[in-house]
Parts: sequence; structure tokens; C-alpha cells
Amino acid sequence: MFHGGPGFARIAAVAVAGASCLAVAACGGISASSLSTAASSAQDPLASLTASKVATEAMANLKAASSLTMAGTVNESGKNIVLNLGFKLGHGCAGTFREGSEGSFKLIMIGKTIYFDPDTQFWKSQGGSAASAAIALVNGRYIKTSTSASGMSSIASLCDLSEQMASGKAAGAFTKGKFTTLAGTRVLRIVNPKEGVLYVTDTSKPEIAEIVETKNTGDGIGKLTFSVGAPVTLTAPPASQVLNGSAVGM
Repeated sequence: MFHGGPGFARIAAVAVAGASCLAVAACGGISASSLSTAASSAQDPLASLTASKVATEAMANLKAASSLTMAGTVNESGKNIVLNLGFKLGHGCAGTFREGSEGSFKLIMIGKTIYFDPDTQFWKSQGGSAASAAIALVNGRYIKTSTSASGMSSIASLCDLSEQMASGKAAGAFTKGKFTTLAGTRVLRIVNPKEGVLYVTDTSKPEIAEIVETKNTGDGIGKLTFSVGAPVTLTAPPASQVLNGSAVGM
């Protein structure tokens, strides 16, 4: 639906690769929203635009946002990824990931510094025989490392949404669907019968509110909800809650 943009496969692959790299490096050897239809006679600011034009403008506005949040579930190659991230473009991101039954982790990236806090289940699923040692050493703290450290490029790429969307463009046989409401906001359904549905705010400056991929055409399936322009604050955890990555070979 969005070629070269924030596709499901790209997000899922980056998330999984980043999680695995972090786990291996840290082991160092330790190796929705509810939708309801809404009838409205309000004037439609998107009436003069084709479905493709609306989708293209919404993508451009997503790229130009200084901050946004993205949350949802992505299923790619049998991996179920649940993510909730806030992006401050050009600065970093913060949020959480859960990879099915394999555990979850918190992530904060500010500039070139990464803070990574996996839960116990994550260590058990990724740490192998050294999982118990890793859990005891880290003791619930964030691991502090750099985007230039070995294995960190995937996480750096994930948090750089502008990089992910650099070549993104709306593509497909779009048609306009019915209006509905999403989290209290009036949105227009933009339908691609071969891939899924794009929900765009019914405003003169259309913004992507949600992407629902129902057909796996290489981008996976799932749903991502966006809040374009939502304020995002990136704050490093207190020093008492941080373990330097060098202590675990990062």
C-alpha cells in the first residue's frame, strides 16, 4: 500500500532483527482502536481530491511531521510484533516492543545513545544458557550503548522514521470508501482491495490515522495507528537505572 514507506514487513523485520542483535550483544557471549461508522453531512474538504491524491498528501504530511506516535500489531512470517513508539524526527524514539511469547523490551534512543530494557522472558528466550547470568547482572536496569556499537544499526534504523519513509510513496488502486470515526476523529476510508484500508483524517491537511493491511502482499498483515504531531518527549532514564553496555560486552 505504501511502497518504500513504513511497510509492515520493514517494521517487523527491523524490530525482530534489532531485538535479536541487542540480545546477542548484551549477552556478549551471554549469548486500535475502536471504529464506528459515522454519518455526517459536514462539508468534505477532500471532495475535490482523488483517492490516490489524498493518500499521497497524507504520506507527505506524515514525512513532514516533527513528531508522531505509532502503535499496533504486525504479523510477519509468523512473528507477532506488538509495538508502541513515539518518534521525534531527527532526535530518536522511545517505546516498547513485544515479540509474541518471546518477551518484550523498552527502548529509548536519543541522538546516538540507546537505552534498552528487556524483560525476564526476553532474556530467557534470547539469552540461551547465559540468560540467568544476564538477568542477574542487568537486574532490571537499562543497558546503555551507542548506535555505532555492533548490532545496533537495526535499532538506529527503526528509530529513524525519516529514513524508513525517505522513498515512501502511496501506490495502488485506491478508491474512496465511507466516512467513519477513529478515536473520535472523522476519517475517510481509502481502500485498496488487494491490500487493505488506509484511514485518513477528513481535513484540508489529511493525515494518516491508521493503516490496516488485510492481504499479505509482502508487507505482512496487521494494523498500525498513528497520531501525527502528537508531542513526544525523549528522556534518558536515571543513572541509578542504567548499566553501561561495556559491562555486558556492548
